Amino acid sequence: MDALVATLIAWLVSKTGLTAPEPPRIIQIPIEQMIGITGSTARPQAIYVRKEHTIYLRNDWTSDSLLNRATLLHELVHHLQAMNNVQAPCERAHEAEAYHLELTWLSEQGVDDPYSFLQTNELAIMLRSMCLD
Repeated sequence: MDALVATLIAWLVSKTGLTAPEPPRIIQIPIEQMIGITGSTARPQAIYVRKEHTIYLRNDWTSDSLLNRATLLHELVHHLQAMNNVQAPCERAHEAEAYHLELTWLSEQGVDDPYSFLQTNELAIMLRSMCLD
Protein backbone atom coordinates (compact mmCIF):
# COMPACT_ATOMS: atom_id res chain seq x y z
CA MET A 1 0.00 0.00 0.00
CA ASP A 2 2.85 2.42 0.83
CA ALA A 3 4.28 2.19 -2.71
CA LEU A 4 0.85 2.74 -4.28
CA VAL A 5 0.16 5.78 -2.09
CA ALA A 6 3.60 7.25 -2.85
CA THR A 7 3.06 6.74 -6.59
CA LEU A 8 -0.40 8.33 -6.52
CA ILE A 9 0.80 11.29 -4.44
CA ALA A 10 3.71 11.84 -6.85
CA TRP A 11 1.26 11.83 -9.79
CA LEU A 12 -1.04 14.30 -8.00
CA VAL A 13 1.87 16.62 -7.16
CA SER A 14 2.94 16.57 -10.83
CA LYS A 15 -0.58 17.57 -11.92
CA THR A 16 -1.35 20.16 -9.24
CA GLY A 17 1.97 21.70 -8.25
CA LEU A 18 1.02 21.22 -4.61
CA THR A 19 3.63 20.17 -2.08
CA ALA A 20 3.85 16.46 -1.34
CA PRO A 21 2.67 15.88 2.23
CA GLU A 22 3.37 13.01 4.56
CA PRO A 23 1.00 10.21 3.57
CA PRO A 24 -2.28 10.03 5.46
CA ARG A 25 -3.21 7.22 7.80
CA ILE A 26 -5.20 4.65 5.86
CA ILE A 27 -7.58 2.40 7.74
CA GLN A 28 -9.91 -0.24 6.37
CA ILE A 29 -13.22 -0.55 8.21
CA PRO A 30 -16.63 -2.21 7.71
CA ILE A 31 -19.21 -0.32 5.64
CA GLU A 32 -21.45 0.02 8.71
CA GLN A 33 -18.71 1.94 10.50
CA MET A 34 -18.24 4.20 7.45
CA ILE A 35 -21.95 4.97 7.43
CA GLY A 36 -21.63 5.91 11.11
CA ILE A 37 -18.77 8.31 10.33
CA THR A 38 -20.69 10.07 7.56
CA GLY A 39 -24.01 10.07 9.41
CA SER A 40 -25.67 9.27 6.09
CA THR A 41 -27.51 6.32 4.62
CA ALA A 42 -25.20 6.42 1.57
CA ARG A 43 -22.78 3.52 1.18
CA PRO A 44 -19.42 5.25 0.70
CA GLN A 45 -16.43 3.54 -0.87
CA ALA A 46 -13.98 5.75 1.01
CA ILE A 47 -13.91 8.80 3.31
CA TYR A 48 -11.24 11.37 4.07
CA VAL A 49 -11.49 12.84 7.57
CA ARG A 50 -9.61 16.13 7.35
CA LYS A 51 -9.10 16.74 11.07
CA GLU A 52 -7.60 13.24 11.48
CA HIS A 53 -5.63 13.22 8.19
CA THR A 54 -7.07 9.75 7.72
CA ILE A 55 -8.53 7.92 4.75
CA TYR A 56 -11.04 5.24 5.63
CA LEU A 57 -11.48 2.53 3.01
CA ARG A 58 -14.08 -0.22 3.04
CA ASN A 59 -12.70 -3.40 4.50
CA ASP A 60 -13.23 -5.18 1.15
CA TRP A 61 -10.97 -2.65 -0.64
CA THR A 62 -8.05 -4.17 -2.55
CA SER A 63 -5.51 -2.56 -4.84
CA ASP A 64 -6.29 -5.15 -7.57
CA SER A 65 -9.21 -3.07 -8.79
CA LEU A 66 -8.69 0.01 -10.97
CA LEU A 67 -11.86 1.48 -9.47
CA ASN A 68 -10.47 1.01 -5.96
CA ARG A 69 -7.19 2.69 -6.91
CA ALA A 70 -9.16 5.58 -8.45
CA THR A 71 -11.16 5.89 -5.23
CA LEU A 72 -7.95 6.04 -3.20
CA LEU A 73 -6.56 8.69 -5.56
CA HIS A 74 -9.73 10.77 -5.08
CA GLU A 75 -9.31 10.69 -1.30
CA LEU A 76 -5.60 11.48 -1.61
CA VAL A 77 -6.59 14.65 -3.48
CA HIS A 78 -8.51 15.71 -0.36
CA HIS A 79 -5.44 14.96 1.75
CA LEU A 80 -3.26 17.13 -0.49
CA GLN A 81 -5.87 19.89 -0.37
CA ALA A 82 -5.95 19.76 3.42
CA MET A 83 -2.21 19.59 3.93
CA ASN A 84 -1.59 22.43 1.46
CA ASN A 85 -4.40 24.51 2.99
CA VAL A 86 -6.22 24.81 -0.35
CA GLN A 87 -9.07 27.25 0.18
CA ALA A 88 -12.59 26.74 -1.17
CA PRO A 89 -15.90 28.46 -0.46
CA CYS A 90 -17.10 25.32 1.35
CA GLU A 91 -15.91 21.77 2.01
CA ARG A 92 -18.03 20.31 -0.80
CA ALA A 93 -16.36 22.62 -3.34
CA HIS A 94 -13.16 20.54 -3.02
CA GLU A 95 -14.98 17.68 -4.78
CA ALA A 96 -14.71 19.29 -8.22
CA GLU A 97 -10.91 19.12 -8.25
CA ALA A 98 -10.88 15.61 -6.77
CA TYR A 99 -13.20 14.35 -9.50
CA HIS A 100 -11.31 16.19 -12.24
CA LEU A 101 -8.03 14.59 -11.17
CA GLU A 102 -9.64 11.17 -10.75
CA LEU A 103 -11.10 11.37 -14.27
CA THR A 104 -7.75 12.53 -15.70
CA TRP A 105 -5.93 9.68 -13.96
CA LEU A 106 -8.42 7.13 -15.27
CA SER A 107 -7.97 8.47 -18.80
CA GLU A 108 -4.22 8.05 -18.42
CA GLN A 109 -4.83 4.47 -17.28
CA GLY A 110 -6.55 3.76 -20.60
CA VAL A 111 -10.19 4.12 -19.57
CA ASP A 112 -12.05 5.34 -22.68
CA ASP A 113 -15.02 6.83 -20.80
CA PRO A 114 -14.02 7.67 -17.22
CA TYR A 115 -17.46 9.16 -16.47
CA SER A 116 -19.19 5.87 -17.31
CA PHE A 117 -16.49 3.95 -15.45
CA LEU A 118 -17.28 5.98 -12.30
CA GLN A 119 -21.01 5.87 -13.07
CA THR A 120 -21.25 9.65 -12.93
CA ASN A 121 -21.49 12.69 -15.21
CA GLU A 122 -20.62 16.38 -15.19
CA LEU A 123 -23.96 17.40 -13.70
CA ALA A 124 -23.64 14.94 -10.81
CA ILE A 125 -20.12 16.18 -10.07
CA MET A 126 -21.31 19.79 -10.19
CA LEU A 127 -24.11 18.99 -7.73
CA ARG A 128 -21.71 17.16 -5.37
CA SER A 129 -19.41 20.18 -5.48
CA MET A 130 -22.02 22.85 -4.75
CA CYS A 131 -22.02 24.73 -1.48
CA LEU A 132 -25.35 24.18 0.25
CA ASP A 133 -25.35 27.17 2.56
